[in-house]
Amino acid sequence: MIGVLKNLPRPVVVFIIIAATFLVYAPALRNGFVWDDTALVLRDPLVRSWVLIPEGFRHFLFLDATASNFYRPLQRLTFVADYQFYDFFRPWGWHLTSIGVHAAAAVALFFLALKIMRAARGSTESERISDDRWALAAALLWAIHPLHTSAVTYISGRADPLAALFEFSGLALALASLEKSPRAAWPRSAGAAACFLAAMLSKESGLVVLLIWFLILAWRRESWRMVGQWVAITACVVGIYCGLRFTAEKTPPPASSSTPAAVRPILAARAWAGYAALLVAPVNLHMERDVGTHPKKDVPTTLHAARLLEYQTLAGVLLFAGFAFWWTRAWRNAPAAALCLGAFLIAYLPISDLLPLNATMAEHWLYVPSAFLFIAALLTLRAWLPGAPAAGRIAAYSLGAAWYSFLVFRTAYQQHFWWDQRAFITHTMESGGDSARMRMNLGALESAEGHNDVALARYREAIELSPDLPIVWLSYASVLLRVRDFAGARRALEKAEASPMLAAECRQTRAVLEHLETGADTGNVLREAAELAPKDWPIRQRYVEYLMERNAPEAALRELRGFIEAHPFRGGSWKLLGALLEQMRKPDLAIEAYRQAAELDVHDEKSRAALRRLEGLKNKSARAFETAAGNPLDFA
Repeated sequence: MIGVLKNLPRPVVVFIIIAATFLVYAPALRNGFVWDDTALVLRDPLVRSWVLIPEGFRHFLFLDATASNFYRPLQRLTFVADYQFYDFFRPWGWHLTSIGVHAAAAVALFFLALKIMRAARGSTESERISDDRWALAAALLWAIHPLHTSAVTYISGRADPLAALFEFSGLALALASLEKSPRAAWPRSAGAAACFLAAMLSKESGLVVLLIWFLILAWRRESWRMVGQWVAITACVVGIYCGLRFTAEKTPPPASSSTPAAVRPILAARAWAGYAALLVAPVNLHMERDVGTHPKKDVPTTLHAARLLEYQTLAGVLLFAGFAFWWTRAWRNAPAAALCLGAFLIAYLPISDLLPLNATMAEHWLYVPSAFLFIAALLTLRAWLPGAPAAGRIAAYSLGAAWYSFLVFRTAYQQHFWWDQRAFITHTMESGGDSARMRMNLGALESAEGHNDVALARYREAIELSPDLPIVWLSYASVLLRVRDFAGARRALEKAEASPMLAAECRQTRAVLEHLETGADTGNVLREAAELAPKDWPIRQRYVEYLMERNAPEAALRELRGFIEAHPFRGGSWKLLGALLEQMRKPDLAIEAYRQAAELDVHDEKSRAALRRLEGLKNKSARAFETAAGNPLDFA
């Protein structure tokens, strides 16, 4: 492949990278929203209007879902743009943006690889042409590798491409600044600092880019004079990031049980082997990976799985020894490759399982580290080829071309597994990612489609896999309510109530249970649920609607106004306020509420329709306007 690429103009090189990226990911344009897209896209109120951009920087992710430690405002900012242009009815546009960001990151990687190669070599014409070819090969390899599907095709995974785009761009700009005099270099240094900050605001792992940059400065000994300047710049960048992150509102997740320190190296070795296999032969890609040892359905199955994991541990140790040997050889023969191996280790350390994580292995975690690994591999190959026999060079080029072709096919083929929620869950379970969460989500999907008997079977399977997972019991109780199994729902609900994090949802479900079972008025239980979760809009909305149904508008108004004062950014709360004010025969105030709702959600057609209707009545007849009443909006 390298030999085919002649002295191509730079715009042609950029076009090739972008075209190759869109070629392999084009099938993703027909896909919908899956997995966490429900929470991060469909249910996030902060993505629905441009005016909410500042508010997006003041909140962590999963605002209306689960508690999280994820502060990624730039990812949310791109979702704001997508919602503006595509709404939720054209998911192809959201996928187009993700593919575009990935393509831009691949272009940035090309320029970064070029800067690294130029920093390690001379500057003759033939060497510059060779650098272009090898940098293009690295960028293409990274752009088309199927391992990145979960970061590109999965809309909620966009944080990885965004962080990579800013990391690669920042490092390329920082390297370019070293080529200028201090006075001429400061615009590029400032641009690099801005990119480093943007990488951190895209994903927490963006912090590693600063460490990688100091590694590059140490590698370029003539740049040591710049260390002091970059220490000051780093302090400013980290200070701004911390100022934004630690002042943002969040609901911290409960503390998880920490993996014992003695076990972490074992998990790290297994993950190392697993990632190596996926990088070389990405034939079994799926979410929900785990290299921990867990009980299976029976003793023989448990022992067999444990035995395979021990082999994987040994393979990981041997592979790491091989990596160390590779680094020592590269340090002597290809210093730029050794630098990239060091950058890979820095980027890999946070996901290595040596540090506490919320999982043991995930494909998208390799998105950034793999870029440096691919550059190192190609630079090593480049150093080896001149002294290799002709047969060896032919074999290397032939195997490389065949591997690239396989990666193109595999990435394009992988896209149909993300077609919709059912395809995604089914593929994950069939490919080895079977878990209680997957079976629970499959049960929720079956229930939404009216297949309650099938849904109950899926929930029972999830409970069998993880009997101590409260969220499964809560969802199971909800389906049991739909089939009027009140005794079963009560037992499931008691299991779910063991989790303080689900207290409000459990109270709300109990209110439904008691009302369906006895016909009793359970408004007091709904009020308790709202008090338990004062920031939870769906729970507060249900209580306000209950008060409206019970013809208690003043009480509903107090609840709603109190919530809006604390959370004025939710368009749905303003829309409900408009309906309530109509019910109370206050059309002037209802107009203002609907206008605010429309401003906070650019695609809120119900509020706009109500606004046009009330304004039409106002212009047509003062008497009709003053007597306008009712609740015309459907909040079901």
